[in-house]
Amino acid sequence: MIKRIRQIATEIAVLSIGIAVPAAAQDAVNLSLDQAVQIALEQNLSVRAAHLGTRIRMAGITEEEARFGRTLQTSLSHRADRAPSLSSLDQVQTATSNVQSLALDLSQQLATGGRIGLTFSQNRSASNAAYNAIDPVYGANLEMTFTQPLLQGRGKINRAGIDIAANDLERSELNLDGRIRDLTAEVRSAYWNLFLAHENLEVSRQLYNGAKRVLETAKARVEMGADARSSILQAEVGVASREENIVIAEGTVRDAEDRLKSLLGLDRDPDAWNVGLTPTETPTLVRFDGDLKNGVENALNLSTAYRQQEIDLKNIDLQIDLARDGAQPAVDLSFRAGLRGIGSRYSDDLKGLGDAEGRSWQGGIAFSVPLGASANQARVQRRLIEKEQAEIHRERLRLQIAQQVREKHRQVGTNARRAEVNLLAERLADQNVQEEEERLALGLSTVRQVLDAQDDLAEARIKRLRAVVDYNKALIEWTRFTGE
Repeated sequence: MIKRIRQIATEIAVLSIGIAVPAAAQDAVNLSLDQAVQIALEQNLSVRAAHLGTRIRMAGITEEEARFGRTLQTSLSHRADRAPSLSSLDQVQTATSNVQSLALDLSQQLATGGRIGLTFSQNRSASNAAYNAIDPVYGANLEMTFTQPLLQGRGKINRAGIDIAANDLERSELNLDGRIRDLTAEVRSAYWNLFLAHENLEVSRQLYNGAKRVLETAKARVEMGADARSSILQAEVGVASREENIVIAEGTVRDAEDRLKSLLGLDRDPDAWNVGLTPTETPTLVRFDGDLKNGVENALNLSTAYRQQEIDLKNIDLQIDLARDGAQPAVDLSFRAGLRGIGSRYSDDLKGLGDAEGRSWQGGIAFSVPLGASANQARVQRRLIEKEQAEIHRERLRLQIAQQVREKHRQVGTNARRAEVNLLAERLADQNVQEEEERLALGLSTVRQVLDAQDDLAEARIKRLRAVVDYNKALIEWTRFTGE
């Protein structure tokens, strides 16, 4: 798996994130956002399963189309009979007979609902009966048959299976596109969460270093006799508290890495869990020009659930057509025409077949209608009610999607304003820390005041980073819903 990561990274011409040495030899690898998405699309099992689902639906269309293919059947048989003679005409005590036959049948189901067939058969029969003028007897038959429904089962209704299979393929393709879109959004969000976790760890380390500076300052002032020794203890408590924050932040980084690795499909390789991931990109406040009205329209066109409900309505319409067709009387036209040849040699029966001396034909119409209540009529009513229900579900989903798009649009704007406000708060907090540390060195401030100022700076910095990350995640969600 790790070598596969190297291969993918090489293909997209970026920094390699693969390693060919034991995991312990490298604590972390650099990972760009595009690399993460590329690996996920190739390795994630849910996407691979969705691809296979599409292939299955394509096979379903082929299966339905095969119903209209040609069928060739052949048979070869031999029969022998031996029994005591029961007729004086046989002029033998034991009557024997044998028949060999060969048959070829070619048939095809038509898209009109009819069926056409062509059958050729040839046989040889022999008997020891004295009354047979010709022995053995050779016979050949050529017959064409045709049936066509005139009401029930006629016309395009016979392609309903293909249409339903095509709709199922479209549904599967929508599911694949939606899964790719969802996975891309999930990977991007997980990537920025990992970035935020790393930044939080870095801020915790900066706080720790700041607390150590305060401790050194406190020690120096105690040695000079400017402060009481209790200030040293207070500073040491601050150092210990910052160290605990580092431990917690490191755990948060591991959790964020695990989440991203799971999306990348690396959870199948135990060695991959020993390798850390370091984001190489930084989220920015890019300009947002999303239009709410267009966003709603695009979301409806892009929504997998909404599009699949439209496909469900198409399938219900097909099922209504099938039920209505089944409720019609069955009126079937049939026709059969054949030629027959017979003789004492193979050439004789084929010649007779060619001369068309032995011929026959038959035609007719069969009519069938149910008496009393019809299950198909009840099925039509049920399908109509199901269609009305499906239309209500679709309308409800449309309203839900519109509401979600409005929420996503609002979240983008809210997070953008958050980032701007928190940026100003971070600058003021940083200025306050610098002033408090300078005042502490001059004896004009206390250890507690400096530690509090550092905490305020850390909180402001994390808030600003979280707002920027949330803004980028809001953009990701907007893109996932609207495609913009």
